[in-house]
Amino acid sequence: MEQRKRLRRANRLSQVRFRLTREGANLVFVVVFIFVGAVLRDISLLILIAAAMIGLLLLQWRFNITTIARLHATRRVLNRVNQGAKAQCTLTISNSKRRVGAWLVIADDTIKKVSPAGKRPNSHGKAIIDEISPQSKTEGSYTLVFHERGLYEVGPCTLSTRFPLGLGRGWRVIDQVDEIIVHPKLGELKPAFKTLLQNSRDGHHHSSAHVGVHEADFYGLRPWASGDSRRWIHWRTTARLGELSVRQFDRLEQQQSCLLLDLFQATDSENAEQLLACEKAISFVATLVTQAARSHGNKLSVCIAGDSEFCLTGIQSSVLGNSMLDRLATLSPSGNPNIAAALKSMTPALLANPSLIVVSTRPQASQSIQTTFSNLLGPKASTRLRIHWFNVSQGDLEPYFLWTSSE
Repeated sequence: MEQRKRLRRANRLSQVRFRLTREGANLVFVVVFIFVGAVLRDISLLILIAAAMIGLLLLQWRFNITTIARLHATRRVLNRVNQGAKAQCTLTISNSKRRVGAWLVIADDTIKKVSPAGKRPNSHGKAIIDEISPQSKTEGSYTLVFHERGLYEVGPCTLSTRFPLGLGRGWRVIDQVDEIIVHPKLGELKPAFKTLLQNSRDGHHHSSAHVGVHEADFYGLRPWASGDSRRWIHWRTTARLGELSVRQFDRLEQQQSCLLLDLFQATDSENAEQLLACEKAISFVATLVTQAARSHGNKLSVCIAGDSEFCLTGIQSSVLGNSMLDRLATLSPSGNPNIAAALKSMTPALLANPSLIVVSTRPQASQSIQTTFSNLLGPKASTRLRIHWFNVSQGDLEPYFLWTSSE
């Protein structure tokens, strides 16, 4: 039993690393100088001084090892944030030792951008904890501000201390990694775009239904949502389905909009203007998706063509909106976007409203999209398709969208 305890203790201590600081290295140089001089001159007092200095180094090593051993860290942070917004990261450090506390502990998180790939080095977030009493927990926090969209990894966390003399540093790595998705920065739609969007729907199909004005004239049921009155609960359906269902009394006119994001970038070009145009195009689509998720009745179908293809139809909820924003956050431009594969999943929405808004970073290629749509549904259906092409690189979005890039 005693041997097992020793093995466990040795295993815990082996997880802690120790290294002399610059001050500690200078002290070692002084100790060696004094010790060599004392031996050559046969001065006992200098040998005692050198031994005392070595004792300080041993004391530093012992304090660092015992302080960091058996410390554990947990992290709380949002998994989705907006570009440019502040995100609070809270670290909870627990000390499982019974008698020995911990002082001046630094928790250092490594922050790494996973996608899209960039050239920026890894960043760090640090929190300083003054004291952690035995068998207790203490929290420390730091603030994150992401200036680029993408998928980030926070962690692993390194716990370290230089207490009490600063001659050495003991540290231990806590292998806990959390992911944060940074959504694109949002802009502001100008009134001119709302007029353009309304004109693009004129003469095309939009669904609506006559509904009653009073609560007794409800037309259907839907799942419970926050803010619904308890009087609207349909108890018979709730008992049958096992989840709350409420009466729905009105149905707003549903308007379907179709949008294609063509994120093109020449493979041999990485100039700042083209990169800025790509970011503005992504931000414009993200603004439309956010607005559609917050509105009631209007539907938005979006397909994206870049380094990958993705399509999502009927966006009118926060769940679908976040799903599209997650893909936009990690999207990268491509030298040959596959528009045909992107449009394939949006053909039902285009049949309902054959008006397509194309947000692109290259000159107009409406004929190519007409040909693609003709191959998917036939030449007769393609003649009804109307295309509104916005070349972001040429400033076509300026009259409709207000946006400033992040530094």
